[in-house]
Amino acid sequence: MSSMSTPLERELYIGKRKVRNRFAIQPMECNDANLRGTFTVQTLKRYKNLFEGGAGFIVMESVTLQRESTARKTQLLLDVDDPANRADWQKFMEYKCRHYPDTVFVVQFNHSGELSDENFSKRITVKPLPGFGGELVDEEYIHKTIDLYVRAAKFLYDIGADGVDLKFCHGYLGSQILRPYNDRNWRYGGSLENRARFAYELCEKVRRAVPDEKFLIGAKFSIWDEMAGGQGHAGPDSPIIDPEESLTICRGLEERGASFFIETLGNCGVYWDLMCPGKNSCENVYRHMTAAKMLRETLKPETVVIGSGLSLLRDGRDNGFKGVDPSRNSLLYWGNIGIEQGYFDMIGLGRQSLADPYLPQKYAEGRLGDVDWCHCCNLCAGLENLQQCVGCVIHNPYYKEIYRKVSK
Repeated sequence: MSSMSTPLERELYIGKRKVRNRFAIQPMECNDANLRGTFTVQTLKRYKNLFEGGAGFIVMESVTLQRESTARKTQLLLDVDDPANRADWQKFMEYKCRHYPDTVFVVQFNHSGELSDENFSKRITVKPLPGFGGELVDEEYIHKTIDLYVRAAKFLYDIGADGVDLKFCHGYLGSQILRPYNDRNWRYGGSLENRARFAYELCEKVRRAVPDEKFLIGAKFSIWDEMAGGQGHAGPDSPIIDPEESLTICRGLEERGASFFIETLGNCGVYWDLMCPGKNSCENVYRHMTAAKMLRETLKPETVVIGSGLSLLRDGRDNGFKGVDPSRNSLLYWGNIGIEQGYFDMIGLGRQSLADPYLPQKYAEGRLGDVDWCHCCNLCAGLENLQQCVGCVIHNPYYKEIYRKVSK
């Protein structure tokens, strides 16, 4: 059977948008904006490679909408109140729409909250977490944040973007509000109804501002964390994993207009391996598949679920798994089986997209021998933690040289 006839090569619809294949590029924050938060030559080169790489659906990296609280010094910024910044974004979107009109492209919004770096920004919190803390925010702050998200979404719609990812994962602000640990007595804390209010109000107001259903709304969502009281846990101090609450919130977002979800796990502020499985935690790949299947089974058939945590599978070899046939345990094998069996609708390429942005094209052309497979060494994460430009240290000489210099 040729690659063109496999499930990964099938078209599908996300909302009213047709996507030409089942490859999705994950939002990978690469920290290569300038100090004003705008596009650099390296940023533009990175997205050009992704556009040319053949994936049908691209989610742009975690973009901050304000300068005050950020996790990265050179994180990409969308400042709707800055004419120069707006002009940079419009130029970028004009380039994308002119040269790659068939690639569905959405932008992930983010606020770092308690994960903001206090060396250069203000850390805020909805309930102080040991080891993090921050300035306690009130309802007015959340209202202003929602307003900023809505205005940014409307601006992106006006300049040609295909949608937004509202990001409720990995311990950032959206996740901090949703998790049971947020049992504070306020409008956005305590009961599930209150904690889900931020996500629901945000989704509703974005859809109201942009009623065009071709403009997609979705979210990358942590089905469960790895901290007591985290998303998908049974209570504010509970270590017990109970994903039902997460699934309930996703159903609520679906009812309010969300048409895609990127399944994920974990909280990058406390641990790493659940979010990004490595050779010493390879079983977490199967946990991602399980979480994606849970999400797929709880949502409407037309709502698209994108599976995560799959990069470690690579070509089936040297991926840390024991007791399995490598030919039946690769990224592409499980991508096809997962779609066919209904675990998920698309595969999300995260670290693998850094290693080789052209994997979808090479797969379609039958050139798997040319693929640069991700080693899941997480040296890319090391660059991020050092506030450096992020990319594949193994396969890309540019990032290899950066890593050599900063790791001395």
